[in-house]
Amino acid sequence: MKLKLITLFALIFQVSTAQFVNVDVAAKIKTETIDDAVSVTTAATNTTEVYKSLHYVFTVFRTDAQDNTSKNHQEGRFTLEANESKELSKISINIDNTDKVIFLLLIYEDDKIIAKDRLAFNEKVKKKPQKNEESSDDGLELKGIVVEETKTKPGRDFYDFFYNSYTLNQINGNKVVGVYETLSFGRTTILQVKIEDNVIHKFLSKPDLEYLEQMAKISIRKVYKYFKDLKKQKKDIFRY
Repeated sequence: MKLKLITLFALIFQVSTAQFVNVDVAAKIKTETIDDAVSVTTAATNTTEVYKSLHYVFTVFRTDAQDNTSKNHQEGRFTLEANESKELSKISINIDNTDKVIFLLLIYEDDKIIAKDRLAFNEKVKKKPQKNEESSDDGLELKGIVVEETKTKPGRDFYDFFYNSYTLNQINGNKVVGVYETLSFGRTTILQVKIEDNVIHKFLSKPDLEYLEQMAKISIRKVYKYFKDLKKQKKDIFRY
C-alpha cells in the first residue's frame, strides 16, 4: 500500500486510542515516531488454545483542513497458532498537524468482525455522551466507516458508486458497513452490503455500470433506513 507523504511541519498531535476487547483474539495498532514520520505496526494475538484462520483489513483515513477525505487500505489472510502473536502489516506515514488521520484495524473470522483497534491523530476530543445520546456499544467510535472486500472489477465499480453515495448523503453511521463479494455459479459473483452480521442488500454482480449504479442507490436507501430505524429504537428504549 502506498500512502501520500505530507511534509511534517510540527509534531503536535492529539492522539486518541480505543481497543475492542475480544476474549479469543486481540487486535493492536502500535506507533513509533522515527525522525519526521510515524511508523505504524498492526498485530494480532490468539488468546485461546485453538488454531485460528483469520482475515484482516487495515485502513488509513485522512481528512485535510478542507474536509476532503481519502483512504488507503491493505488486507490479507493469516493464521494464528494457540497463544501466538503475529505482526500483520507495517507502514510509515507523515502526518501534518492540521490533518486528521485515523487508523482502523478489523479482524474477521469468516465474515464476522471478532476484534478491532482504532487510533487517531489530530481528532477533536468528543464530550461524554448523555443518556439520550448515541454511543457505540464498546466505546469505540466507528462513525462513517465503510470496508471493502471485492474480487472483480464490477465489484470495485459497485463499491465506488456505493461509497461515493454514502459520503455525499452524509450517512455517517456508527457501525461498520461492509461491501463483500463472494463467488457464485460459473463466473458470476454475489455482492452483499452488510452492517455487522446483517445483510442489508444482496444481488448478482454484472459488468454493467448502469445496473451497478442502480444497485448502489438501492443499497444506500436500505442502509439509510437501517440506521434511521436503529436510532428510533434507541430513542424508544430511553423513553421507556
